[in-house]
Amino acid sequence: MSVFETPERAASWTGLSPGNHESAGKRKSTRTTKGNPHLRSALCEAAWSAARSKTHPLSRKFWSLAARCGKKKALIAIARRMLVIIFCMISRKEPFRQPQLI
Repeated sequence: MSVFETPERAASWTGLSPGNHESAGKRKSTRTTKGNPHLRSALCEAAWSAARSKTHPLSRKFWSLAARCGKKKALIAIARRMLVIIFCMISRKEPFRQPQLI
């Protein structure tokens, strides 16, 4: 993972970075960037399975995003979040720990 300096660069290489096209305060229709199709599809499949879980924190985030912006955009957001988590796990060499909710 030393090739990518930040998780944002890894997301851009994967093709999970959202486009940002805004003019006069209005957001235009955007597409994600082209990237590695194999890694992107694998992360999207993993995001769907996380969204279908009942107790996973990413599932709650998916459904809150899906209510506002739609399921497909929420799927890309969760896949990107999963990539950032994986990047941090590999770069820091530590296992995944679920956040403790109080």
